[in-house]
Amino acid sequence: MYFRVTTYGFDAARFDEFLAMADTFRDELNAIDGLESVHSCVVDEGQGMIVSRYASEAAADAAQPQIQAIMGRMAPMMTSMPEVTAGEVVWEL
Repeated sequence: MYFRVTTYGFDAARFDEFLAMADTFRDELNAIDGLESVHSCVVDEGQGMIVSRYASEAAADAAQPQIQAIMGRMAPMMTSMPEVTAGEVVWEL
């Protein structure tokens, strides 16, 4: 199991539009091989975090062109470049 955590800034005034656009990506995200789950969180005013679980690091790497294309369509509502941290699960509860 492999996780990617992406943090980013977004235009809080466009939050509802941001969520509506994210909903349009559901089928596209569900079709990505090895992508097991995606959770989007608001961590502060205008600050978000996405936690994505992949079957493996190879699956995450292979998915990146599709993920970058999706994030690119969200760019007009983002206020900072996404920052990614990732790693293999070494312990779980």
